[in-house]
Amino acid sequence: MPVYAYRALTASGRSCTGVVDADSQQAAWLSLRARGVYPTALGEDVEPARGLRALTRVRAGVREGRPLADALGECPEEFPVLYRELVRASEAAGALGPVLARLAAYLERTAAIRARLRTALAYPAVMALAVTAVLIFLLTWVLPQMAQLFAETGAPLPLPTRALLLAGTIASRTWIVWVLALAAAVIGLRAWFGTQSGRVRLDAWLLGLPVIGRLVGAAALARSAHTLATLLAGGVRLEVALDLAAATAGNTRIAMALSAAREAVRQGQPLAPALRATGVVPSSVLRLIATGERGGGLTDALTHAAESLDAEVERDVAAATALVEPALVLAMGTAVLILVLSVLVPLLRFDPLAAS
Repeated sequence: MPVYAYRALTASGRSCTGVVDADSQQAAWLSLRARGVYPTALGEDVEPARGLRALTRVRAGVREGRPLADALGECPEEFPVLYRELVRASEAAGALGPVLARLAAYLERTAAIRARLRTALAYPAVMALAVTAVLIFLLTWVLPQMAQLFAETGAPLPLPTRALLLAGTIASRTWIVWVLALAAAVIGLRAWFGTQSGRVRLDAWLLGLPVIGRLVGAAALARSAHTLATLLAGGVRLEVALDLAAATAGNTRIAMALSAAREAVRQGQPLAPALRATGVVPSSVLRLIATGERGGGLTDALTHAAESLDAEVERDVAAATALVEPALVLAMGTAVLILVLSVLVPLLRFDPLAAS
């Protein structure tokens, strides 16, 4: 169904803009008039937002009498299999409203964590770019100008200044080679990480890092726990829920652990011992899951575990950010200080009368 963008006036004379889906331009005009909106400009929006287009297609499918899960399947990029299976199970159980509300809360929480990460990394990224620009300016402009001044007077340059000048000269003459080499390395690594073996090695390497590994593991486990809790609340069987949670874990090591746990559960083993055998789930989370299984409250136990892991991720991110900023300031400040001293010390020692 086409989507039309419009500019219009309301009955009170206030201007407004928006989009409307209709079978034709005339139908769109009539639909707006029925709402008390009087279009002053109306035309088909050939590039509407992907989300709006997807929702329009889903609504059309529901109007035709199709189940919501099948209608969502018309837009697999916007609505992954996790969402579709969750909707399908909740429709069958008659609990679509509560499950969708739980899914919305999960997505909002995930988006909030990502926003906090972007905010926390914005300042260090801007500082790194600014200091890098200063270093490039000093190496490619200030030092060569100073070297020319000393060459004209015949005064010798100190060894550190000559070394930095040589580095700047090499960088300025071979920068295209370095850029091409870096681009080739990035393309090659991305292609390798796109393979199954490359992804497994990358994820294993990330989990093995001292601080980042704990953060990555906790974030992946939190995402998996939220997914499991939401799916189980929607009536999805545990084996199927483990399959979907493995697909959305975001880390192949965690995904492989969940797949192994699924096989153990399929053979009749409880979830807690199955996860304990994988060796990737913390003991505190395992205790919560075991308690939930014994008491018949696995969904609530998984929710509690996911919230606990979320809190751990937030604490680790806050601590890492608090350490990264001063460390970055110290490293960048040291680099700038070395370059500035390499420029200032020769100038302070420079005596044009003695050189002449």
